[in-house]
Amino acid sequence: MSVQRNLEIFNKIKPKIQFGISFSTIYVSTESLKHRILIKATLISTILCLVSTILHIANTFQGKFTGNLAMSLTYCFGCIQIISKTLFMRYNRNNLLELLDKVQSLHNNFENKELNSIAEKNLTKFSNIWETCFKLGKVIIMITAFGLSISSTIKGKSGIIIQIPLIPNDIPCSSQIMLFMQLILSEFGAIFIFYLDITIAFFGFEIMAASDILYEYISANKDRIQEDPEFLKILTIRYCQIVDYIKQFNDIVSIANLVQFVTNAFLSLAIFFFVRLYPRHPVGYSTAFIALFELFIPCAFGEFIKIKMERLSTTLYLTNWYDLNLKDQKSFLLVLGMTQREYGLRAAGMYDVNIYTFIKIVKMAISWCAFIFTMETVLDRGS
Repeated sequence: MSVQRNLEIFNKIKPKIQFGISFSTIYVSTESLKHRILIKATLISTILCLVSTILHIANTFQGKFTGNLAMSLTYCFGCIQIISKTLFMRYNRNNLLELLDKVQSLHNNFENKELNSIAEKNLTKFSNIWETCFKLGKVIIMITAFGLSISSTIKGKSGIIIQIPLIPNDIPCSSQIMLFMQLILSEFGAIFIFYLDITIAFFGFEIMAASDILYEYISANKDRIQEDPEFLKILTIRYCQIVDYIKQFNDIVSIANLVQFVTNAFLSLAIFFFVRLYPRHPVGYSTAFIALFELFIPCAFGEFIKIKMERLSTTLYLTNWYDLNLKDQKSFLLVLGMTQREYGLRAAGMYDVNIYTFIKIVKMAISWCAFIFTMETVLDRGS
């Protein structure tokens, strides 16, 4: 398979990634008029949704945790998460574009035909996975947002979870206006969440592809390390390249992951409480699925990157490096020393981004939910 074919794989999805970067960083200078309007409208809608939910909570909260309050908090923390992640992504826009250029070099910089063939297989596999996630993710998140809004519409006035500034509650059709605006804001928020997460997911998949390419190449050549003088050079360059990808990717998403952990903990609490109050309400379960899946994505990438780097380290150690001459052995031992470090994702340099962290956050949210629900029950009986 030619290098040109590998570039075609990348060029097929590159426009989506570039638009995703523009969307997640609120950078409209390079986009068409239609995309500029969409990006600006989505940002304005998200800010308006945050202000509206805060106003609604302030005007309706009466010291009791209700289903309406739970959904208002869900919207509120969702908007806080989107705006915060967008600010950090905007700050790292140049790093994102630089990482995109480096990832592109992964598709067109091969030292031999064997490496090119291995790369083509893995890049195609991960590109297809990303394309599938792109199509399914857009449909699922939009349907969930639409379903949530329709459910609120059916409830009527009790389903209102926002208060649009400067629009009095006593004007004719005020409830219908609020419910319609709720639908619009929900859809725009869903679009924002989708492009934020799918853009980050792309770089995670590319790092995993780079790791698998090097792993398969080492596995196929570990017994020929003496016969192929270029093998050690390729191995060293490629491994350092992967480490550089991980470091830069981690720098970009580190603070954003911390924000996601904190906001998702409160999001999950609010959604779990809603599900507990209305166990037969299908929208509660679909919303919980979206919130948990959004939290699961970075944790899964962190876990897989760590596992793949550990596997790569083990494969390197099992090569016949001891058959090399003394000079090459010293060079190889330097690479082995690098592999002993743990490579993964960390949130703000403090918390590991992995499945264990995902489980801890979910358990914490469930515990909070059970505690609040118990307190509400006790207070209701006491009154």
